[in-house]
Amino acid sequence: MAEFTRTNGGALPGEFIGRDIKFVLCALTGIHTSYSAVNSNFEKCMRVLSKFCTITVVGTPASNNAMFVVEGLPTDVGGTAIASVLATDADAATSGSTTWTVYNGLSGNTFA
Repeated sequence: MAEFTRTNGGALPGEFIGRDIKFVLCALTGIHTSYSAVNSNFEKCMRVLSKFCTITVVGTPASNNAMFVVEGLPTDVGGTAIASVLATDADAATSGSTTWTVYNGLSGNTFA
């Protein structure tokens, strides 16, 4: 097996995000209760969101809210704003009434 001599440093492990990231907030009454259960409303909302983008970070839901960091989320689907599309799909999946808010990155000193 051939060996290669490094002339300009070395390689280090790392994590890289490849597309524009967005913060997505899903509000649904009770999304934080039993969120670790199989087929919970939290899981259903994640599945809906994952149809449209890559979920990079999942926050722990609390106070009827769940925050996600995603990559590659379109601004609209078929001319309809993505927040409305997410709400329609998630409402059908959870039999609830979700509100989705998409933030375009960092704002001030806090996340979105």
